[in-house]
Amino acid sequence: MYQPQHEAVLELMAGAYDLHTHTAPDTLPRIVNDFELTAMANDYGMAGVMLKNHSGSTAARAALVNSCGKFNTKAYGSIVLNSSVGGLNPQAVETSLRLGAKMVWMPTIQAHNHIEYVAAVGGKQAASGIRVLNEDGTLKPEVYEILELIKQYGAVVATGHISLGESAAVIYAACDMGVKCVLTHPDWNCTSLPIEVQKAFVKKGAMVEKLWLDIGHNLVSADYMALTIRELGAENVFLSTDRGQIRAEYPVESLMMFMDAMLDRGFNHRQVYIMTHDNPACLIG
Repeated sequence: MYQPQHEAVLELMAGAYDLHTHTAPDTLPRIVNDFELTAMANDYGMAGVMLKNHSGSTAARAALVNSCGKFNTKAYGSIVLNSSVGGLNPQAVETSLRLGAKMVWMPTIQAHNHIEYVAAVGGKQAASGIRVLNEDGTLKPEVYEILELIKQYGAVVATGHISLGESAAVIYAACDMGVKCVLTHPDWNCTSLPIEVQKAFVKKGAMVEKLWLDIGHNLVSADYMALTIRELGAENVFLSTDRGQIRAEYPVESLMMFMDAMLDRGFNHRQVYIMTHDNPACLIG
């Protein structure tokens, strides 16, 4: 298990959240299952972990983990609007929210933007994927219906792997409706956004997710990540891991690595606390 470089990290782990983890069971191999991740997080006194699955909803799974009565750490469920749940499917969203889901992710691996990106990297022709916009650039009616449900249940919408234009439409509509929203993966090539665009979304009311995966896979440097966080302000950012991959470190280790990296780059205890405690709690509270 990872040994933190800063003494403050173990203190910061107590009460922290990780709102982006991948666990088994899944169609992809994962290093931990729901119970194992929650147990690890509980060992460090974490407040909560968000379970994410590209194939659907983890709301019932999170409820099962919480019902066992073994952990002070709470597992949170979510739903990802890929083809396996019918894409932009309000009925699937409402079912998941009724089961306690706290986050609704716009399409990820089956978003048109994601499929187009993967095809371009592989030099192939892109297949069709899920879009959230009509041909005239307006949001599809079902997206508005989904946002209304998210507002009703006090949950959060996250942009997933959709394009810049789609993300802007979702964020602006969500903020205008009073729905809490998260800009996902702004430092990953598929969904990369200039810092000025990230700042514009923050000004509108979005919270920005910064992920250890994007550093751990060497997509961006820790120095660059720290620079973007300073530009946005710690009060507008939360740190998560996006870990659970079979050949990577455990999510709890990733979160400690992320804390160490930000402390190394001049962020103080209070700023890291805001990004791992206050902001995530505000989102799902």
